[in-house]
Amino acid sequence: MKKILLCSFLALAVISCQDRTKTKQESVSATSLEEENATKADIDFGSNPIAERYRTVITEKYDELEVNFATHYVIVTWGCGSGCVTGAMVDTRDGSVYSMPEDKEWGGNGTYIDSKKESEILLTVAVAQSPTGEVEETRKYWEWDEGLKKFKFDKIESVLLENDE
Repeated sequence: MKKILLCSFLALAVISCQDRTKTKQESVSATSLEEENATKADIDFGSNPIAERYRTVITEKYDELEVNFATHYVIVTWGCGSGCVTGAMVDTRDGSVYSMPEDKEWGGNGTYIDSKKESEILLTVAVAQSPTGEVEETRKYWEWDEGLKKFKFDKIESVLLENDE
């Protein structure tokens, strides 16, 4: 009986310690996220006409997203029609808003935009299906020029995707 009681007591002690550890880890994660968001500058809505026009979506996504491009920027995207996205980019250091690269050929930024936190290369992709059923991705690469605060077109490539039918 003493052994059962001792084992039960030890099991409760171990379980109790595990719960406290999880609570500490969760509070550290929440604190780290709050600190990172606290270091973001307020959005300067006067820095770009797109900022005022899309104030709500830019504000909501800027507040929820972490830096996702070129070390200091948060790229925010939203739909602009069937299968089309566009967006803006906010500098977390001063709140300046920049437009995504203009793509006159697509009338938006394609089907999706891909960026990496430590990269100055932005990828815009348009996905289309040909009359023969082939799916083609057209990928455009844009380089962010930090000095000029502008995107420069880098290159384009087309990729045929396998049809999963």
